[in-house]
Amino acid sequence: MKDRSIDIKNIVKMIAKSKSFPYSNAVKKIKKDRKGYYQQKDIKLKSKSLSTDRFQQYLKTIQEEDDTN
Repeated sequence: MKDRSIDIKNIVKMIAKSKSFPYSNAVKKIKKDRKGYYQQKDIKLKSKSLSTDRFQQYLKTIQEEDDTN
């Protein structure tokens, strides 16, 4: 008989992960709107790293791309 402690650890880890509110919330958002979720995440990162002018230009390009699609 195999040692089932590894299987039990994996099962407990999977249950803990699926019941985690931030993780389950992110999964729901991704399933609902994958492109929008990652775009929002990218916007949040760019707002911290880019200057105000560059960030506004970045938002304009995103808006123009969305209008053309």
